[in-house]
Amino acid sequence: MRLGPGVVVAAAFVGPGTVTTATVAGARHGFTLIWALCFAVAAALVLQEMSARLGVAGGM
Repeated sequence: MRLGPGVVVAAAFVGPGTVTTATVAGARHGFTLIWALCFAVAAALVLQEMSARLGVAGGM
């Protein structure tokens, strides 16, 4: 089984501390950090789409 770059990008965004960090930030700051969430989602979509294209072009 070969792992392409999309799997690596997904693993980099979802780590063991992600849930804890998001919960603490939400409890402390409420909705004031919603802009950061929107930016992070947009950046993740762009990076994952580029990784998928790279994987398809590279034959992975």
